Amino acid sequence: MGLVTRNNMRSYMLVNGVYCEIGEGFTDFTENKNPREYARQYIHESSERTDLVGFAPSVTYAFDVFDADAVQAALMEITVSEAIGDAAVVTVVTAFLQNRNDDGHAHAYRREYTVCPAKLGTGTDALICSGTLKAHGDPVYGVFDTESLEFIEW
Repeated sequence: MGLVTRNNMRSYMLVNGVYCEIGEGFTDFTENKNPREYARQYIHESSERTDLVGFAPSVTYAFDVFDADAVQAALMEITVSEAIGDAAVVTVVTAFLQNRNDDGHAHAYRREYTVCPAKLGTGTDALICSGTLKAHGDPVYGVFDTESLEFIEW
């Protein structure tokens, strides 16, 4: 048993039909599960009870802008053009490299997200872009081949 390091959780964004790794320049790519709860207290109870009824997942992101990075270029295009609707939706696969099947493929899930840009131009050294990806539907589970960059649905 050993510590799993952050670099074992990899994310890839679909850009022009190809999954491109989200990594270079990114200083934040944190998934927040944002659980939705239903809490109530019945008249015969002295304590409240809570049920988990759903999730509203989101991913906060921030990156130093590099030229020629496909993921950053796609996010910058959405940010600068102030894209809305389907033009602001991206597909991301999150793969866990420490969990692999017999073929060596990493356990993963794919999800669509709506890009919600927040800041552009933060800082005085590098150009920094940040925002939040908000879930645009349910996840699809499967495995990800890190060599062929292919997601295989279960």
